[in-house]
Amino acid sequence: MADDAIVQLLRRAPFGFVGTVDHLGAATMKGVPIDDHTAVVLVDYVLHAPQAFTALQGQRITVQLAPDKPLLTEGETAAFFAQSLAIGDTIAVAEIDRRPVTDVEQHLGDAAAFGADVAQSNLKQDVEIAEGRDHFATADAAVVGRVLRLESTQRATFSEHDPDWWVAIIDVYQVEKGDVALGELPILYCNSIDVRWRNAPKPRASQEGVWVLHATEPPLRDFARFSLLHPNDYQPVDRLDALRATRG
Repeated sequence: MADDAIVQLLRRAPFGFVGTVDHLGAATMKGVPIDDHTAVVLVDYVLHAPQAFTALQGQRITVQLAPDKPLLTEGETAAFFAQSLAIGDTIAVAEIDRRPVTDVEQHLGDAAAFGADVAQSNLKQDVEIAEGRDHFATADAAVVGRVLRLESTQRATFSEHDPDWWVAIIDVYQVEKGDVALGELPILYCNSIDVRWRNAPKPRASQEGVWVLHATEPPLRDFARFSLLHPNDYQPVDRLDALRATRG
């Protein structure tokens, strides 16, 4: 497990990387305002980035350094945590926070020992687990169980973003949180792949997991007491111990 402070930074910052300042007062792309806090930074190693930008290693990008951080010098290396500012032939990012490279040495050591793909995958999982923990804490109930069957509610809203409501019948064999009985439990979910609902959990027949549940709002409560709407409402069973860490 990565250092919790680094994990929390990566939750705030879409881009995390180790980089070396190449030039100050310069940019790699046109149209970016330049001042004494604008830097061209060589990406030495990608910690965490959106899928389309994981191949930034070895590239020079523009970083708008945070005004409340000490101004770096050319040749200085640090771990940067940033958000997107502009995208073109290259990218420009705005620094959210910065840490010395020593703070990510464990991750860099894992990359050297096991390969960058494995290290980055482990760090991504650490971020997902941290997000899952926080979400678990807000749940009305949480159970472990297997999907027995799926049933359509046949309730259409005739809207542009119709959720296509279905009910998953879960065989609950372990209750982690909330007032839930063992045995069959109906759970409402949206089966639509519309952009609004695409990332919501879509149970599959015989799927086993940790189901993080939230009270269904009327009138849909007539179909099921609990719903799955958030991407973190489903968690693999092997993350159960990590989720339990939220409980005192």
